Amino acid sequence: MKKANQLTFTTYEASLKLKSNDPIKVIFENIDWSFIHPLVQDKYSSQGADGYDPIPLFKAQLLIYLGEVKSDRKLAAALRYDARLCLLCGFNFLKTPSNGTFTNFRDRLGEDTFYEILHRLIAQAITLQVITGHDTAVDSTHLWAYANQFGRKACSCKGKCHCHREYSDPDAAWGHKTKEYAFFGYKVHLIVNTKSQLPLDVKVTPGNKSDSPQAKPLIQRASEKHPELDMQSIAMDAGYDAYENYRFVADDMKAAPIIALNPRNGEDALVSGDLHLSSDGKYTCLAGFPVVYWGKDSKRDRLKFRCPAALGKCQCLFQSVCSPSSYGRTFYLHPDRDYRLIGPIPRGTARWHEKYKGRTSVERAYSEGKGSHRMGALRVRGLAKVAIHVCMALCAQIVKRIGSTITDRLDKLDHSLCRAEA
Repeated sequence: MKKANQLTFTTYEASLKLKSNDPIKVIFENIDWSFIHPLVQDKYSSQGADGYDPIPLFKAQLLIYLGEVKSDRKLAAALRYDARLCLLCGFNFLKTPSNGTFTNFRDRLGEDTFYEILHRLIAQAITLQVITGHDTAVDSTHLWAYANQFGRKACSCKGKCHCHREYSDPDAAWGHKTKEYAFFGYKVHLIVNTKSQLPLDVKVTPGNKSDSPQAKPLIQRASEKHPELDMQSIAMDAGYDAYENYRFVADDMKAAPIIALNPRNGEDALVSGDLHLSSDGKYTCLAGFPVVYWGKDSKRDRLKFRCPAALGKCQCLFQSVCSPSSYGRTFYLHPDRDYRLIGPIPRGTARWHEKYKGRTSVERAYSEGKGSHRMGALRVRGLAKVAIHVCMALCAQIVKRIGSTITDRLDKLDHSLCRAEA
């Protein structure tokens, strides 16, 4: 395994012409890549000729996901003729890798190594305070497989039949986003930091796997890899409305589960003898009016709600029947008795809705990944190769944000210095 090439005259000349604010230069120079060598050391043999340095190879692969080139073949050609890209990656201009070298590089490192590289970059983003805040969100998206969705008949039947079919991508599977929309491919399950909209962990599965069981391992791995984040709330849509997800988040993670109710799991659930849960997630009294959240009783670990009529929120004919007191009737709920219907942050409150809005950060992360970093443009087959592709897209998303954040900070510093001199 070769390390660090000496500059040739061509790359030296390119270094003199390279702008200091070149976006790729800013990204590559402000990230510590030294962690890659220990990670891949056992993947290389100490015998035989030295191969290419894995750090320039990884940087070169990132160029595809940063939008510089579109494929391994075009990447190899660009490195051969573009001194700028050759210099930025760290190759000798007289000896650049072929497109087959990049395929061998991905196969040599494997899915687990790329996954670990992703988390090392996430850790640097946290250290640089690019990723901040304690609110997270979980969701999934689909990827169409790079294969014929109809497969090839493996039988000798004439006409239509339901016999087994063979697919060029054996790991891909049919999945459903809605009742009307089906796809053939994979699912990407992601947990993101809602403030930065950057990933904290990822899992790729065949398209027929359901979302809900993936939440627990995603959250657990993100917490184990980056305990300094101290997740305090985890928002999910109705597809994750399962009691085990509530229990795991509340008990094991000591965080607030912010999960939308799935109508199929029961609307108007009875919380107590006097309160109901409406289909939109609000607590209502027997008359159907939303009760008013009045804080938490820490000594008894219960949540207090008051009669809305007594607070002038509505006109109720049954106010005097419920309670003769001018204070109005009070209701108490115990979060530890039912995480799904109550939870540490009560449903229907302004704070709950504020946390739930953070769930859209996952959708924006997917939009950026598919739009700017080629996540949805699969050109590989097989679960392991698709997982590497997704990890590379997420790595590009993280390093690009690190680069833009550092550029913004330097611009602000220059502006402050100019104002001080003036």
